[in-house]
Amino acid sequence: MQLIIESLVLGLLDQSAERGATIHKSIFRNSLLVGAIVFSGLNQSVQAKPKSIVAVEPLVCDLVSAIAVPSSPVTCLINRKQDVHDVKISPRQAQALNNASQVFTLGQEMTPAMKKWLGNPITVVVGVSAIEIDDHDDHDDHSSAKHDDHDDHDDHDDHDDHSSAKHDDHDDHDDHDDHDDHSSAKHDDHDDHGDEAFEWAGVFELSRGTYKWSFAKVDGDYADPVMKMVILKTGDIEASEELAEELLESKNSEVKRNNDKLVAQEKAYLLTFNKRKDITTFNVEIKKAGRYAFFTEHMPFEFEADEHFFKDVSGDDIEPIAQVPDEGGDHHHHDHGGLDPHVWHDPHNIIKMGNVISKSLNKKISFFDRETKKVLKERTQAVNSILEDLDQWIQRQVATIPSNQRTIVSKHKAMEYYGDAFGLKTISLLDFLGHSASLRPQTISKVITELREENVQVIFPEQKPSSKLLKNLSRQTSTPIAKQQIFVDGLMPTGNTISVAVHNTCTIVNSLGGSCNKKAGNQLENRWDSLTKR
Repeated sequence: MQLIIESLVLGLLDQSAERGATIHKSIFRNSLLVGAIVFSGLNQSVQAKPKSIVAVEPLVCDLVSAIAVPSSPVTCLINRKQDVHDVKISPRQAQALNNASQVFTLGQEMTPAMKKWLGNPITVVVGVSAIEIDDHDDHDDHSSAKHDDHDDHDDHDDHDDHSSAKHDDHDDHDDHDDHDDHSSAKHDDHDDHGDEAFEWAGVFELSRGTYKWSFAKVDGDYADPVMKMVILKTGDIEASEELAEELLESKNSEVKRNNDKLVAQEKAYLLTFNKRKDITTFNVEIKKAGRYAFFTEHMPFEFEADEHFFKDVSGDDIEPIAQVPDEGGDHHHHDHGGLDPHVWHDPHNIIKMGNVISKSLNKKISFFDRETKKVLKERTQAVNSILEDLDQWIQRQVATIPSNQRTIVSKHKAMEYYGDAFGLKTISLLDFLGHSASLRPQTISKVITELREENVQVIFPEQKPSSKLLKNLSRQTSTPIAKQQIFVDGLMPTGNTISVAVHNTCTIVNSLGGSCNKKAGNQLENRWDSLTKR
């Protein structure tokens, strides 16, 4: 309606030019006045229930909220507790997407569930496929940044003494020297598999009969003395994972020992390994052909020595037809189709994301609404100013790290943009481990060699408690795990876009022997907060 009124007014202007003196000026003024009144009334009617701007991912929602004018309603589609990689769009969320005035998203590289909405004209992608990635030519040799920039490093009370982390005894590392009484091991507090009850799940197409599931000692010991397992007759891991987690977290597990029988049931098994044997084997009885999902508390590949963990009666390996994770470690996989979507770890890329948002928002503002356009421009400039200051702040913090210790080691390939921007080498453990099926002892030994060669000071976890893979690597390389996790996939449970950068930077800098001025970073966070209040 607004566009129709604008067209009518512009039409009057054209007619006025053609007829010249034949139209009296007062008539023209009256026409404009009537048009303005009509426009005002209709505009108020239209704006009574304005459509919401929908921002899909939490980080995008925070950025849109900082840029959009305060009068524009912004709806965050996915909350911070959901993993954007695996999220399924609910009917209510689908309705919000369909009824939005505009939709902003990182794209299918980060949020695969958004693929079907990318063809919608109101959907605007602001992620890796929509911006030209910063090549960092305008960054001043971060790796050799001077230390004399630090005139404000007087607030280090919150560093938790990270600089001495490499000398501690690794309180969070499992000690498996006391495996003498496996059968009586208490398992209620065994929490080193992350936030979820299982580390791995696999679906197998099985015929009726008996199968062998084995657990072998590696380097003279079992990876763990016991392990919980759930077997369900289902071909859908996602549909069954809630039940599996409930069963695994229950204290009513059924204890099984070497050569005992396992069947599909709605009850968890507590598998106890025989320390006097190099291999503990369990008989899996399948009563009816079909698909079966196995949920295991730890990665089954960690218990492989020379042979595959699952075999049929003939001794042939049985491989899963589906499994999570697809590439080891965390339950949620990070397959981004060849593009690394974690662009926001470089502030200059966030600026480019914000400019895409601002340009799209500007197109929706009336040509005549100069005031709103002005406010949008000012807010965009304020966002860009904060991000430029963030970039400079990170450079100063990284400069305090000894030059031979600037290596970030984490599980997933998510800190590449950060490393490129600020002169740190990044090592992704999955670059070496690849698919979860490659988690063999010989593969892990290559990782250990790499970590030792690179003078790695610390391994950065992406979850708390740390995954078992990181704990094993830490123990075998005598490399500590950072006390704080880094957040690689978006916002933290609390805070804003700047909070992620400040937290990650201080965690990295302090853990690698530098000194981070978090107080100055908090000031940047507060400036951002002032923009997002609506």
